[in-house]
This record gives sequence, structure tokens and C-alpha cells, in this order.
Amino acid sequence: MSTALGLVLLLVGGVAALGWARRRSDVPPADWHPDPFVTLPRERYWDGQTWTTATRAGPTRARRGRRFRGRFWSLRWVVPALAAVAVVVVGGAIWLRTHPIAVLVALSAVGMALVCLAFYRFVERQLDLAEVIGLREVVAIAVATAGVVLIVALRLNDAILTHFGLTVALGTVGLVEEGTKLLVPLALYALGRYRNARAGVAAGLAAGFGFAVTETSRYAMTLPLGGAPDPCTGATLTALAPDEALVGQVVRIALVSPLHWLWTGIAVTVIWRQWRLSGVRLTGPVLAAVVFVMATHSLIDSSSVWTCDAPPAGVLLKIAASWLSPFVLYLVFRFVARRSLPPQLVGFVSRGWHPR
Repeated sequence: MSTALGLVLLLVGGVAALGWARRRSDVPPADWHPDPFVTLPRERYWDGQTWTTATRAGPTRARRGRRFRGRFWSLRWVVPALAAVAVVVVGGAIWLRTHPIAVLVALSAVGMALVCLAFYRFVERQLDLAEVIGLREVVAIAVATAGVVLIVALRLNDAILTHFGLTVALGTVGLVEEGTKLLVPLALYALGRYRNARAGVAAGLAAGFGFAVTETSRYAMTLPLGGAPDPCTGATLTALAPDEALVGQVVRIALVSPLHWLWTGIAVTVIWRQWRLSGVRLTGPVLAAVVFVMATHSLIDSSSVWTCDAPPAGVLLKIAASWLSPFVLYLVFRFVARRSLPPQLVGFVSRGWHPR
């Protein structure tokens, strides 16, 4: 059933992503602009898609934004974020009262999708992604990726777990899942679609959104039933109580699943920009980005095994790292994505989104 659903999602999302993709002129056009990377009076060349390394002396300094000001706050992302909270609160109350798994799945899927929309709207506003890609195209890429997840990642993870055990499965999860999420953006790039550097930012996030919604929904189906192996003992975990399952899903929506779109967003943002600047497919930054997201993904998942016999201080350190990881990865994503901040937004976005 999951494979059949995956094929449908891949076909529908893939065809839509290809059909809706339209050629857009690079905006703003290539030209010299005050260099936003420095506070000195200098100019840097914008090639129509991203900032290059070419600089020259200039008469003026680039404008500087103010932290958490300008385009930072917007109802376009605040409203879906609040809607996600409302869905989880109302759906959670119904789940605790009646316990049908369909309710937990619905609140998880809808709540996760709204969080994805909120984050995308936030980044879209900072980088003006609407100039290079539409929201429906982003949704299509997410749907296609959800299909690939069901067909590839789900099968590979289960096969590795069955034949090689939990430790190996956790160690290879970064390779399997990050590799799976890259398939749809790379296929679209190979077909000549969404090659703009900022469109790459959107495509990477979209692929992560598709994975996040799929995985969160799947956990909503399995957590109340149990059956997963305990990472420390290998014993089969029993079914969670309704309140424990709800807390687990809330934590997943807020802190765990966002890692997926941050990882893929980082990788695709770096890859697209490097391919634009150098024209070489395998460069140091490209390799470093792919290794970074795969390694950190496996590291975070494997930490559940490494801390089995750890002292209380080690367990607390692991918990703190888990809570901090989405914020750290957000800073990494912002660092690589803001290097393609369009010139017309320099000085108008929050200072944190100015290129460095």
C-alpha cells in the first residue's frame, strides 16, 4: 500500500513540478551593487542569481538592516504558525478524549504542513523567493519527494534494520534519508528546471517538507501501537499511552522534523550556488555540504544508542544538544541562503539575513 501511494505521489507531484515550472528571467539583472558582505565602500557583482566573488572599489557602503526588523515579522508566516498551534491543541484534546489513531495522524499531518508553510513563508519573504518560484511549485516538489520517501527511504531503512541491526541502521540513516530527499531536486535540475540559485533554496526546503510531513504522519500511525526496537536493549517497545504519544508528536513537529528541511535546504542551497558560480559539479563546498548534512543526521540519530549507558550528565548533554540542534542548523541554513539575498532587499531585511 505504501509503495502504491508513493508511486501516485511521485507521479502527481513530479508531473506538476515539471508542468508548472516556467522560465523566469534572472532578477534583478546582473550588475554591480554596493557590497552587502562588508561595511566598507565597495561594490560586488550580482550575476542575476547570486553574489559572486568579484569586487571593485565603490563610492558607497551597502545599507545595513536592523535585527528582527524590516521584513522579519509578517502575518504571512505568523498566521500559519498560530494555526499549527491551534490544530495541535484542538486535535490533541480530541485525541486524548477519544483515542482514534486517525485523529493523531490528522493533527500531525496538518500541524506539520502548517509549520512547513510558516517557515517557507518566512524564508520566502527574506529572499523574495516569489520572484523565482511559486508556492504551488514548492508544494508539487514536496508531494513528489513524499512519494520517493515511501518508495526508497522507507524500504531501505527497514531493509538495513532487518539485515544489519539498529546500530547500522542509525549510522546509515543520514546517507539513506538525505540521499532520498536530494533525488527530486537533482532530477528537476537535470531536466533544466528550477536552476536559479534562489529556486534551489526553495526546492531544497520543499523536499525537506515532503519528508517531514510523511515521517511525522507515519510516526502518528506507529507510536500508539508500539513494536519499534528499544535503542538500548533491542527489546520491542510497548504501545505508548495516549498522552505520551501526543507529547512525542508535538516534540517531533516542533524540534525533530524541522531538521529535515534544514538539512536538505543547506545541501541544495550550497550545491545550486556552487554550480552557478563554478560550473563544476563536484567542488569542495558541494562535497562538504553533502557530507555535513549526512554526517550530522546520522550523528543525531545514533546518539540515542551512544547514551544508553551514559551517566546523568551525558544524558543531559544529549538532551540539550537535541533541543539546540534545530536552532544551530537554522543559523547554518541562514548563512548559506543569505549569500543569494537579492540586491533590492539589502538594508530592508533583518541584519541577520545580510550576507557574510
